[in-house]
Amino acid sequence: MTLRLLISLELLLLAAGAARAQTAESFFNSGAQFYISNNIPAALEEVETGRKLYPDDVKLKKLEELLKQQQQQQQQQQQNQQNQQNQQNQQQQQNQSKQQQSQNNQQAQQQNQQNQRQNQQARNQSQQDNNRQAQEKQPKQPAGQPEDKNGDQNEKNQANPAREMSPEEAQRLLDAQKGEEQILQVTPPKSPENPQKPIKDW
Repeated sequence: MTLRLLISLELLLLAAGAARAQTAESFFNSGAQFYISNNIPAALEEVETGRKLYPDDVKLKKLEELLKQQQQQQQQQQQNQQNQQNQQNQQQQQNQSKQQQSQNNQQAQQQNQQNQRQNQQARNQSQQDNNRQAQEKQPKQPAGQPEDKNGDQNEKNQANPAREMSPEEAQRLLDAQKGEEQILQVTPPKSPENPQKPIKDW
C-alpha cells in the first residue's frame, strides 16, 4: 500500500515538472502551428492556456490578438455567406412563386377562352335549332308548283271534270247560237254611194 502511494506521488511530481518545463515559447510555437493550418479555435485555445501561465509574455499576447481578429473575420465571413445564401434562397423562392403565378394566370386565361368558345358554340347550336324549328312550323309548298291566287280555283276546276250534256242543254246551246247569227245578219252591208258609177278595176 505504501509502495503504491509513493509511485502516485512520483507521477504527480513528474507531471508538475513537465508542466513547468513547457515554456511560453512552446505555447507560442504550438499556437502558431495551429494558425498556419487554419485551425483558429485550437490555436486560440493553446495561446490562451499559455497566457494563463505566462500573462506577461508579449509574443503570446500579440498572437492572441491576431487569432481573435482572425476568428472575428471568419465569423463575419460566415455570417456574410449565410446572409448571401439566405438572399439567394429568398430570390429563388420569389422567382418560383412568380413563375407559378404566371403559369396559373396562363391556365386561367386558357380556361376562360375555352369557356367562351363553348358558350359561343352553345349559342350557335341553339340558334340553329330555333331556325330549324321555325322552318318546320311553316306550311310546306309542293315541289314544282308555283304559288298563285288561282291555285284554289284550278283545284276546284280539276275537282269538277267535264260531264256529258243532256239533249235539252244541247238544244238551248244551238238556239242561242242561232239567235246570235240572226242579230249579226240584221245589219245590212254598206252599198256604194253611186251605184251607177262604174267601178274601176285597174
